[in-house]
Amino acid sequence: MGKRTKQYKKLMRSFELLGFRQPYQLLITSDVLLDTTKLDLVSLFEKTLSTKGLKPMITQCCIRALYAKNVGPNRDQTVAAAIERAKTFERRRCGHLMDQDPLTERECMLSVVDPKGKGENKFRYVVVTQDEMLRDRLRSVVPTPLMYVRRSVMILEPMSSSSARVREREERSKFLEGIVRQPRKRKRDEDESGEEQSGSEDEDEGGEGGAGRPREVSGEEKQKKKKKQYGRKGPNPLAVKKTKKASEVDQKTGKPAPPAGEAPTEAKAKRKRRKKAGGAQGGGEGGDIERAGQAEPGPEEVAEA
Repeated sequence: MGKRTKQYKKLMRSFELLGFRQPYQLLITSDVLLDTTKLDLVSLFEKTLSTKGLKPMITQCCIRALYAKNVGPNRDQTVAAAIERAKTFERRRCGHLMDQDPLTERECMLSVVDPKGKGENKFRYVVVTQDEMLRDRLRSVVPTPLMYVRRSVMILEPMSSSSARVREREERSKFLEGIVRQPRKRKRDEDESGEEQSGSEDEDEGGEGGAGRPREVSGEEKQKKKKKQYGRKGPNPLAVKKTKKASEVDQKTGKPAPPAGEAPTEAKAKRKRRKKAGGAQGGGEGGDIERAGQAEPGPEEVAEA
């Protein structure tokens, strides 16, 4: 049972690639209702399709076929139970009236599943029927999941060859769309082509309306037509080193920094006190101290003396 459930899940995922969406719409014929009167039909559908919230539907022609079997001496409890169950399902209006154009149950199902006769299940119905001829006809309608009951077991048929070909074609097209992309023009080429087209239009307008005179171009159009200039740009502001501001107090020396705009002045050299060799010459120690305080005479002063 687990293996079959996995197979049915994988099969319904393949049908979902072709447009099926949950909750699925189940189109049921009268023979299925007659064969499953003692079974819980809705729970069988949910287990087979591994989902809940299904929409079982029945057409007017199928209900009419059930009422036809319950007329006269052929009345049976199974038919009455099938009718009561059919009343609980959603009614699918097929438009086949009894007075105008009565159709058989098989023809009604074909017209509802493929209304335009193009071999396409337009409304994405899951058909549940015991009629083998009807299932054989619906295998050519793409895509149509088919179900039937065998010995109180609901069986989901594998995908038909026509539906499988359509699925492979769509998967291949999606795969190619992801690989093959349209070539893109560079922005510069697009700008040049746009300028050439605009220039040719201006010439045509001037030739037709103004006897060959060029059309006047406004300032906005000139800005649009102006070609983008490619050249050297300025430095990246994030990569440029920021200038350091002079701090008021030098961190190393602890002295106040010089004011901005003034060069630092050199420290004045201190005068050294020199003593002469002879203490008696020059008038004693006092004279030596005073002379040491004075500046030494230069060579010109010595020559004059």
